Formats: sequence, C-alpha cells, structure tokens
Amino acid sequence: MTISRCLIGAALAASTLAAQAQSPAPAVRPLVGFGLTFGGDTLANVQYSDGTTDSIKAGGLAHLYAGAEFKVGTEMAIQATIGYHVDDTRGSSNGSLRFSRYPIDLIALYSVNDRVRLGAGAQFVSSAKLAGSGVASAVAADFQSSTGPLVEAEYLFTPNLGAKLRFVSHTYKPKGTGLTIDGNHVGLMLGYYF
Repeated sequence: MTISRCLIGAALAASTLAAQAQSPAPAVRPLVGFGLTFGGDTLANVQYSDGTTDSIKAGGLAHLYAGAEFKVGTEMAIQATIGYHVDDTRGSSNGSLRFSRYPIDLIALYSVNDRVRLGAGAQFVSSAKLAGSGVASAVAADFQSSTGPLVEAEYLFTPNLGAKLRFVSHTYKPKGTGLTIDGNHVGLMLGYYF
C-alpha cells in the first residue's frame, strides 16, 4: 500500500514537472542590461595638468537599464525600459565633467528565429545635464527633453542572455539657446531576461 502511494505520488510529480517544462515562456519578463555607446558631437574637452586630454560626447558612454518585456503572440514582443546614460571625464584632483540623462526606451521586437530578433522603437530622454566640478564647476547646461527613433538587432545566446547592436538618432537642445547638438550613437548592449 505504501509503495503504491509512493509510486502514484512520483508519477504525479513527474507529470507536473513535464507539463511545466512544456509550458510557453512567460507573457511578461523583467530584464536588466548594460551597454557601451559611442558617437555624437563633442560637448566639452578637458586638458589635464600632465598635458593629456579627455572629452565628453553627446552619444557616450555607459548605459544601464531595467524594465520588462511583454510577449505579443509567438514572434512579437514589446520592450519597455528606463535607464541611466552617462559619459564623464576620468577623475582628476582638480575637477571633472559629466553628461548624464535618463532614457526611456519603447521597442517592438520581431523574432526572426530562436536566436535573432530585430527591433525598432523610440527613445525618450529627460533630465539631460552637463555638469562640472572643481576647476570645471563653471561648466553647466541643462537640456530639453527629447525623443528619437532607434533600431536594433539582438542575438540570444540563451533564452535569458542576449547581446544587442543598436543605433539611436537623437538631438539635444540646451535650454535657453538655439543650439542643436547631435546625439546620434551606436551601442553594444548586454541584457539579462528573468
């Protein structure tokens, strides 16, 4: 009697695990990622006391993000993320410069196959700011919020880990001026899906 109950319990557990293994991917998946971006106009140049120089680009450099992906059918997904994008000069004892902003990305992704996805969407950027410290503390600019299109291709190493190559077309306008700054950039991103 006890052995038969154990066998029935084991069979039920095995059938439950098999059903879970065959279930489709979740409809909503959280994600996090990191990327390196390159491009855009030079916002500022810095010359250090040792004669070396550094610069801040409107399209650089490190982009951290988190959000969620929403499955739409078998081949489509919508991805929404919020991030922190920053470029700064290397630290110096007498000052530094930093260009920071908060991008929100909305992307539609199409699965070409199990490994490759193509995407297009838009990036909204808010609170863009160029700020200096130390001897560069006089350098300061706030930028208007702006929106630009983006396209990307993603390769999934596993269902949970992917690398993206993306292009974002963006324009920044410093508040109180008529200037237009090219923020177009390419990025190589690495994302993890939960």
